[in-house]
Amino acid sequence: MRKYPDVPLNDLLKMIQEENRIEYWRHSDEAGAALSSIIDSARALGPLSLRETRSLTQWVLTGDISYSRFRAGDRVDLRVAKVGEDSSRLLSEGWTVASVRYPSPGRIEVIIDGKPFDYDGTKEVFLFQSSSVMLGHALRRRIKDFSESNHEILGTGQYSLNDSSRNFCELFEKLNSTQKKSVQYLMENNLSGAVQGPPGTGKTQLLKAIIALALDSEMRVCLTSFTNAAVDNLLSRAVGGGMEYEWCRVGNSDRIRKDLYGAKASDIGFLAKGFGDEIEDAQLVAATLHKMAFSASVPKFDLLIVDEAGQVPMYFWPYITRLAKRVVLVGDQHQLPPVLATEHNYLSHDNIFSFVVNSSTPMLETQYRMRREIQGWSSEKFYRGKLVPDASNAEYDYFKDSSALYTDGFVVAKSFNGGVSGSSVSEAEYIAQKVERLSRSGADLSKIGIICPYRVQAGLISSTLQGKIGVDAVSKILVDTVERFQGQEREAIFLSFGGVGDSQEALRFLSNAKRLNVSVTRAKSRFYCLYDEKLWSNSFNRSSADLNEFLRWVRFGKTTIRRAA
Repeated sequence: MRKYPDVPLNDLLKMIQEENRIEYWRHSDEAGAALSSIIDSARALGPLSLRETRSLTQWVLTGDISYSRFRAGDRVDLRVAKVGEDSSRLLSEGWTVASVRYPSPGRIEVIIDGKPFDYDGTKEVFLFQSSSVMLGHALRRRIKDFSESNHEILGTGQYSLNDSSRNFCELFEKLNSTQKKSVQYLMENNLSGAVQGPPGTGKTQLLKAIIALALDSEMRVCLTSFTNAAVDNLLSRAVGGGMEYEWCRVGNSDRIRKDLYGAKASDIGFLAKGFGDEIEDAQLVAATLHKMAFSASVPKFDLLIVDEAGQVPMYFWPYITRLAKRVVLVGDQHQLPPVLATEHNYLSHDNIFSFVVNSSTPMLETQYRMRREIQGWSSEKFYRGKLVPDASNAEYDYFKDSSALYTDGFVVAKSFNGGVSGSSVSEAEYIAQKVERLSRSGADLSKIGIICPYRVQAGLISSTLQGKIGVDAVSKILVDTVERFQGQEREAIFLSFGGVGDSQEALRFLSNAKRLNVSVTRAKSRFYCLYDEKLWSNSFNRSSADLNEFLRWVRFGKTTIRRAA
């Protein structure tokens, strides 16, 4: 198998330290910011009233709000307004959002779990994002200690791969040509390496074949990723058709999507809190990288499979090389990278996938998601024109019988006037009208997604939709930033820029080619791009060439596309 370059451990520990320092200042700045400003920007949520306490550790909060940046599982602090001032003070920290719902238009209910504290009778609170500094310090210590006390095992040992097993052969024969070539590439490297998987190219089918091959070759396998959502998506599909080997999901019960596993969620041994005796007989284990990194009893594995590897920060690499003898990374360097607070120019790469991928890395080329028209820009921009639709979806249109979208094309550009920095009422109203027509026609609204670069625009759209079709209908529609959409798909996607690009910083943010790539490739049948004419004019700035190119593509259908490096 290929030998990977050495990366100085101190550089990776420095990466965590720098991220921590910026996180500390982010948290301090928000805590000291004008309360009205941070609420208007949707970075904090409130005011919320304490409706009831269900126990000493659970609060039910309500307020006149249409959109929340926070989701179940997010960590938040409680802050209260200082009397007579546009500022806040800390009330209690370290709470977890249990649920968010909208009982009526313009109203929100948030349930939070925490620990008992000296409650002073405050009736109105604000939710702020908790600091992750302590978690960062602990992760830095753990990676340092693990790296210094364990030898690298990646690349050690030799395995006799049982590529004639019935289970593997059945899965392998169902793969397309580039999927088969990718499996063969990994086998030639003793089941180690990287595979590039552009949007909708059947990464899960490829990994199911790899998992079967490894298990049938008596290898102990661990499935992992940076987020619980990615781990559950992969594991649930891997075991969904039946799994003859013992398997176990390790993690906190409240963070795991048990509904994805169906009846298997009640199986004995389905879920373990840690890496103790309960996973001793499991040949297939799944957990997040953080869960493993913070465990002192995590075992070593024959094969570690990392999904969405492009979102895994580089500082996990020394840990991975000491955890598994073989590693398969699946990702796409042209989709969203890790969420990092700053650039680390002393490192050649900020994520493990870009670090491992090279000119020999195979790429999956057939996509099973988008119509031919929708995939055009991404295929040419990022994938050298090699990304092609399968016959099953090349001409597919979920809305072909829908009167609501009958006169629309498959890629629709709609421009408006009057937008301001971060929000556009016109874009929100256009989306609400389209969705209302779809609702009246009986369409399944869960097939619709709305992507907004700015949280303020997401809030405006949510509020407008609630007024049009009611909260029950809106609850079926995902309205959020592009980061929340990676790994997902919808039949119709509305991209609402909600801004005019009135500064260099705003233009750079909106012109990020990877964010544009993820946005358009979430759509299966229809893609709507909504923008302000000022943004179109401002996009001719040299620093926003990718944005201008993207808008020319949605406006005119064809344009010269400059391929990404």
